[in-house]
Amino acid sequence: MDKCKNLAVLAFFSLFLIGCSTAQRASDVSAVRIPVAPYLKMNCKELSTEQSLLLKEAQSMTSQVDASYKSDKTAELVTWILFAPAAFMIDGNQEEAAKLAGVKGQLEAIQEAMKINECTL
Repeated sequence: MDKCKNLAVLAFFSLFLIGCSTAQRASDVSAVRIPVAPYLKMNCKELSTEQSLLLKEAQSMTSQVDASYKSDKTAELVTWILFAPAAFMIDGNQEEAAKLAGVKGQLEAIQEAMKINECTL
């Protein structure tokens, strides 16, 4: 019975510590507001092309952010188990998340410009 209690306590603390990382999932990354003005100079075809390129980039960045998130969480768990003080030095995935936030912001600005320019989809 004592072993079960110890395992339960260990599991609780493991779950608690896993939540300490600053890493984010791609779905948790919010768009950074980008000015729409540069996109207003583009015609509908140019906006559509730019949007397609950014959607591909966003898909790639989403994969990178999620892979980085999983890697960070795994490293954090192993670090807490093997050497707890080192867990405070895990960086997270802020750089990848910031890039994704920028791309999401550009996509929002393009969509806004398309509405203003009355582009049909």
